[in-house]
Amino acid sequence: MNRYLSELDQHRFGVITVKAEGLESIEDLEECISFSNNNKADLLIARLDASKINVVHQLETLGSILCDTLIYYELRCLRVKNSIPTAHTDEEPFRLREVMARDQVAVTDVAREAFSEYVGHYHSDPMLNRHDCDEAYVSWCEKTIKNAGESNKVIVAEDGNGICGFLTMKIHNDKRLELVLSGVVKRVEGRGVYRRMIQYAVEYAIRTGFKRIFTSTQIINLAVQRVWTAQGFLPQKFEYTFHKWFKANIKPVPIANKLHFG
Repeated sequence: MNRYLSELDQHRFGVITVKAEGLESIEDLEECISFSNNNKADLLIARLDASKINVVHQLETLGSILCDTLIYYELRCLRVKNSIPTAHTDEEPFRLREVMARDQVAVTDVAREAFSEYVGHYHSDPMLNRHDCDEAYVSWCEKTIKNAGESNKVIVAEDGNGICGFLTMKIHNDKRLELVLSGVVKRVEGRGVYRRMIQYAVEYAIRTGFKRIFTSTQIINLAVQRVWTAQGFLPQKFEYTFHKWFKANIKPVPIANKLHFG
């Protein structure tokens, strides 16, 4: 289990936030609660495997709310090494390349549009401001671009009107490549931009010797899951994300009617 104070969430939402990942037992949960209390946390965000039902029940007993269910997919590179094309036609109306420093504003704008009213665990929490939830993903994107390098890769899609999509990738030490954050602007939806970015990532992983590629999304986000399965990805596991608030005087924020699934 890993638990820590999230400076990014505290800066964005104005509440002291503890994040915990990989809870395995009631004892892990008790440690998270103790850590949160010792740090005077307002909010605990806990993520755990969906099979840990006893921990789930205890979280619910403590007043935690389920804010999302993630599904993880994995692709074994050896299985597709000889089936992924290495070249694509010049007829595509966009091109893919690695991000450059001058792209930061444009990529941030794409993230802001793509994640407007996105339904992630932040947006599912009625205590959090909707605009701040949007900006949480934008900040995540900005941070990744600033840290782009050997361990963090960012791919952008560009057409005649500018950058229209992005995909961030994280390199793990065990020869695994994680596809982390992605988005496309609405004007190119349905034109295959996201599919080509995933293909690019698979080609990159095979070319550079990765053994596996993995990624995740909310179970309600069916569109991207169809793209992944078409590329040979298979589902591996589910994880729940719970939010536990510690202070009763924090009031829910009114929820807008417009929500974006995927």
